[in-house]
Amino acid sequence: MEKQRSKSGPRVGVTLSAGAWLAAGALLISTAYAQGPLGAKINVTPLASYTGSSPLPKPVKILVYDFAINPDDIQVDKMQAMRPRHLITGDQKPDAIAASASKKYSAELVKALAKTGIPVEHVAKDTPPTDNVLMIQGSFTSVKEGNKTERDTIGMGAGGADVQTKVDVHIKTPSDSVLFSQFQTDTKTAKNVGSAVGVAAGLNPAAAVAKSTVGDRKKNVNAYASKTADATAKEIIKSMAAQGWVKTNDKGELVADAAK
Repeated sequence: MEKQRSKSGPRVGVTLSAGAWLAAGALLISTAYAQGPLGAKINVTPLASYTGSSPLPKPVKILVYDFAINPDDIQVDKMQAMRPRHLITGDQKPDAIAASASKKYSAELVKALAKTGIPVEHVAKDTPPTDNVLMIQGSFTSVKEGNKTERDTIGMGAGGADVQTKVDVHIKTPSDSVLFSQFQTDTKTAKNVGSAVGVAAGLNPAAAVAKSTVGDRKKNVNAYASKTADATAKEIIKSMAAQGWVKTNDKGELVADAAK
């Protein structure tokens, strides 16, 4: 109703509207960051597990085999692949992405399983196992780089990378290869705030892009391969604890005297 105001008086309506917009933007950013902008959740879907009546012998070694990857299951970030430095290094080609993700996954899985106290070794896919060895095999069913530009500018899950695996775990006995555990994993992308949202909320554009880019470094294929390996190890350790090979707490974490 107040249409008249002094020339020096505050533009109350405009100020309140801008304040409300900034508050809404801040709330949006706060909510998105609360969802974990720098992380990702790895979903694990159990498919099968050992159901024998007698306990299995504790393995003397764990073998982590190279996971299979079909080039048709790899999606590259085409925008990044066209950048000069990637054209020179060739690191955005499907086979290079596959090799990098596989290497990161295997290294992290070996590191995580070593905490059980059982010797762990990374081996090629055609390595024959000896008796009383736990064999971890499987495949990457999907490896997607997503779109880095969309992650930086839009956020909210847009352009997210993704890593999916199928894991088969067997124990080699003198007479047979017994299924120990089988499960699938997939990435649930964290929803970071893109620079476009930050700018709209009134943040400094350069600062908004910087924050988004920092978040993106932890939302790429290798980062998700590492997190997938950690989730894989946790699922295997859960089955190992059920056999009495290791001890875990109520959170599924190995206790100090995990190795018996």
